[in-house]
Amino acid sequence: MATLTMDTICGHVNKVTAKSEGMITHVTIESTCPKIKNWGTEFDIPMDQIMDNRNETLESKLQTFPLTPTCFVPTLVMNVVWMENGMIAKSLVKNKSPIRIEYDD
Repeated sequence: MATLTMDTICGHVNKVTAKSEGMITHVTIESTCPKIKNWGTEFDIPMDQIMDNRNETLESKLQTFPLTPTCFVPTLVMNVVWMENGMIAKSLVKNKSPIRIEYDD
């Protein structure tokens, strides 16, 4: 199981967990954001969509419940799914500091 938590620029906290189960990866999202709660907090991504630049599962969710273009959650989902499936080494994530966005005046 792989999990990443992110405090986002909008002030919400999102925790994404992925668990590989054969040819699918089950995704669970815990979020303080009402838009993410509507977008979906439990869904599966088939293995054939993990490597595809066009992820039908996420695209369908975004069409049904659009998020802002600046929302990090869909990207966070794919990073956790890749970690869970061995496409991003968990050791790399452990050695990195949290993502920071700085505003320069």
